Amino acid sequence: MAFRSSVAEHDLTRTIEIHQLRTRLRFPLRATFRWRPEAPLEVALTFHAQAGRADVTWVIGRDLLARGVRTLTGEGDVRIQPTAGPGRRGQVLLRLGTRSPALFTLDRAELHSWLEDTWAVVPAGTEAECLDWEFFDGLLADR
Repeated sequence: MAFRSSVAEHDLTRTIEIHQLRTRLRFPLRATFRWRPEAPLEVALTFHAQAGRADVTWVIGRDLLARGVRTLTGEGDVRIQPTAGPGRRGQVLLRLGTRSPALFTLDRAELHSWLEDTWAVVPAGTEAECLDWEFFDGLLADR
């Protein structure tokens, strides 16, 4: 378990500008992606509200974000897909919710770069080595 303790101080956050899409209009806002080695499978995505409204955080799987950079992925409340965008870099379209989904676009290269930073700390496929299995054992023992 030394691997887990050696990466514990590597929380990675990046705040970027994204755009919410509403009826052909694009509204810029800021969003922060936060990843922690203690929870290597998930990314907390916080949308920073404007004018006194509360921030909103969604938790999305890191692997889901990674697949969404390359291809349409997800089901239910979270769907992600790459799209053409300004320049050669392209964008990622993020849909959250099902009844009245919110649509966002963000820079695909920036998301991919940030994901690479997380993989440098905990490579894809090694996440289980960072999990606190004693916690899960305790949950199962209580049954």
